[in-house]
Amino acid sequence: MTRFDLHIHSALSACGENVMSPARIIEKAREAGLNLLAITDHNASSQVEMSSRLGIKMGITVIPAMEVTSREEAHLLAYFSELSQLSQFQELIDAHLPKIPNNPRVFGWQLIYDERENIVETDDQLRQVGVNLGMDALIEHIHELRGLAIPAHVFRPRYSLTSQLGFIDPSEDFDGLEVCRRQWHLRHLCLGMKEAGFPLITGSDSHFLEDIGHDFLEINENVTDLHELAAQIF
Repeated sequence: MTRFDLHIHSALSACGENVMSPARIIEKAREAGLNLLAITDHNASSQVEMSSRLGIKMGITVIPAMEVTSREEAHLLAYFSELSQLSQFQELIDAHLPKIPNNPRVFGWQLIYDERENIVETDDQLRQVGVNLGMDALIEHIHELRGLAIPAHVFRPRYSLTSQLGFIDPSEDFDGLEVCRRQWHLRHLCLGMKEAGFPLITGSDSHFLEDIGHDFLEINENVTDLHELAAQIF
């Protein structure tokens, strides 16, 4: 069996709790019985490699991932098989981010931790903004890197496909759609269901340690990488 959560933020996301270090996330995930997770920081990925190394020690697979904000200000989850693919995607995102410094008093700190939970750096680039790439271009780049592109929390009133673009286009090249956890439960959704022809998933969208493990998905098979998981749920 695999218990997984593909939407967790670390302290590198300005909106994430400052104590969301990789070590604490992995420990909390272990306590919750998660086997596989994704760290999906906003336009950033500096904590993924660290989380992956710590996850290996705890028997938890960490999928290389990011939550990118499109030019339309819709959130898109990008998942990859390899850290090198995520690194290439990060280079693309950095090249298209507005060169604006972060203001921690307004947006929050963007913190980078080491394995021992020491803060070793702050990311001073504002990452809570849209990149200068539209949704279609981002999906194309993700697929060129053999990743999966899944619009996040598609029915939320902010930063979603429906809030920013008005509808879900069935002809788009999405690999799936993420529904926020509240709507997942209210609508009694489950794996295998679809919306506009796209498979549905959910995630905790954890920004606080106590959120980790409250919402997750399960499949009967034991999977340890992105494409094994995708074969089961998409």
